[in-house]
Amino acid sequence: MFLSNKTISRYIHEGKIIVQGDLHIETKGITVNLGDELLIPKEGQLFDTKNPKKLEYDKYNLRKKPYILKPDDFVLGCTQQSIRTDRDIITMVDGRSTYARAGMTIHLTALVLDGVPFNSEISVLEIKNLGKFDIVLHPGEKIGTYLFAKLSEPIVGDKVSRYTNQWSVTPPKI
Repeated sequence: MFLSNKTISRYIHEGKIIVQGDLHIETKGITVNLGDELLIPKEGQLFDTKNPKKLEYDKYNLRKKPYILKPDDFVLGCTQQSIRTDRDIITMVDGRSTYARAGMTIHLTALVLDGVPFNSEISVLEIKNLGKFDIVLHPGEKIGTYLFAKLSEPIVGDKVSRYTNQWSVTPPKI
């Protein structure tokens, strides 16, 4: 069952959902704002999980200048907000339809944020321009929505992740 704005507000008041950063509750979730930094993959690298090598990126500071995402470009970004929930609530990221209609996606896979019930952390966004337009990315811009769903019972046990407690844009860890 997805949570409504009324339930989300109550859960925030009760401490079942904890949000650090700007908080704007929408009808079905919480606004996701783009953080201040991007990682831009350097070209010509090989991603191979069987023969891992550290991937190289250029850091880009959006506070200095907005970034123009060209058609077919891919960058890593992050949210301004960090989220933590009780273990009976899962969190998902949904892109903004205005960007989708221009051809941009913000989260390519892994709809459910696995680490959120276990840690307070920001979300890394896989931003891809699938369209034909140049798209300008500004820091703090509304880029999506966090959605919450109630599980039938709380999660038992802990989650071990390479991305536990991420507080900045984090590249893939192999």
